[in-house]
Amino acid sequence: MHNQNPVSTTSGMHSGCKSAYAPETANLPIELREAVDTALQECFDKIYCSDELLGNKLTQVKGPLDSLSKRHGILLEEAIAHAFVAAAGDRFEVQKQVEVKVSREAMSLVESNQLEKLEGLNLPVDNTQGKKARIDIVVFDHETADLHVISVKRGGGAQGGSDARNARKDLTAAGLMLKNHTLRKGLPVLAVRQVLIDWYGRSGIVGRPTVTRTTVDEYFGIPISGFVAAMSAYMSSSIAQRMMPRLMTAIGRTGQTTDRQMENASRPPLRDKDDAGDNAHVSTKSSVRPSLAECLSDLPPRRQGRQMRRVCSS
Repeated sequence: MHNQNPVSTTSGMHSGCKSAYAPETANLPIELREAVDTALQECFDKIYCSDELLGNKLTQVKGPLDSLSKRHGILLEEAIAHAFVAAAGDRFEVQKQVEVKVSREAMSLVESNQLEKLEGLNLPVDNTQGKKARIDIVVFDHETADLHVISVKRGGGAQGGSDARNARKDLTAAGLMLKNHTLRKGLPVLAVRQVLIDWYGRSGIVGRPTVTRTTVDEYFGIPISGFVAAMSAYMSSSIAQRMMPRLMTAIGRTGQTTDRQMENASRPPLRDKDDAGDNAHVSTKSSVRPSLAECLSDLPPRRQGRQMRRVCSS
């Protein structure tokens, strides 16, 4: 069970902001809050190369903001994965960043057939010829026996051309391979549901189906949007706190902010040791069925490039 802390208006929510996507209070797991803090510290600890047009002071404002948008995309995946466990406990098994070897045959089927004709197919993964596709989130629903193969895009700007086409094909082909793989391992998957979560809806990727922050709760039947919004609000508030000293310096009002204050504002608040409890999800069901993690354990190990390095408090 997740160790959760309430997020109030003083620790991440915008004061006076009320909408379906910015709830006033929400519970966030400790590990998700720590992931946000780590992303912020990495971005604000870095010294960015001065842009001749902007000058060094403005560069140190722009640099973290550019980086944080990309980090937010990774944190969206983390928050969505946590939302499945927080909402339904033992019902869902969740794995993140699953790498699948997609055969040439699978890619050929996807490229030459409409999605409706591919439903119900499952292809073997024995063929060593092909490409690697990384799936952001894989979820097995014990209640319906559906395997959800999920690609997450922040969708803040258009991702067109070959990148968009490849993302759509990879998602479909990987789903065909994963169904066969999990069935062979003993997990009773009845159907594979490939879905693109285009959070802000502006990625430009045509996926079927595609859900956004306004439709994701209805599609999966669990509350996800509010959970993610709470994470984003916590991140937004923390960005504002850390950015203020840099903005003051950039506009020449350095008398109001000392270098020491800038350093302190760039770092996340210290947390008591008792806050970091054991958050591992443990299923109490007794069954001979393999877990989703066991089914996927012999797939190629994922690369570490997308992981944010751990920042330890001194």
